[in-house]
Amino acid sequence: MPVATGSDSLELNNSNPLPTESTLVRREVLVKNANGLHLLPCSLIARAVKEFDGTVKLIRGSQSANAKSVMDVIQLGAVSGTELIVEVEGRGAESVMDRLEQLFADEFMTDR
Repeated sequence: MPVATGSDSLELNNSNPLPTESTLVRREVLVKNANGLHLLPCSLIARAVKEFDGTVKLIRGSQSANAKSVMDVIQLGAVSGTELIVEVEGRGAESVMDRLEQLFADEFMTDR
């Protein structure tokens, strides 16, 4: 029967990383305004997230757009009735998501 020696001792590492406040939030939104995501809605999206230090993506199928870029969002070609996934990652992600969801719900206050 083998005998354990000092070199076989188990070393415990109690240096767990500190939890971060960075969060990933992912939700579906529906483009309801009649003209879809044209220049004005895309500008409002970019303006709503520009100060956010994290990442914000709009996803349509296999396409992904950086929500801080008006041109990226326009290139999604999201017309009325398009379902998008909004992905927000970083500190304060919930409040940024709430702001974006409100823009979509209010139809960007356009096309009414």
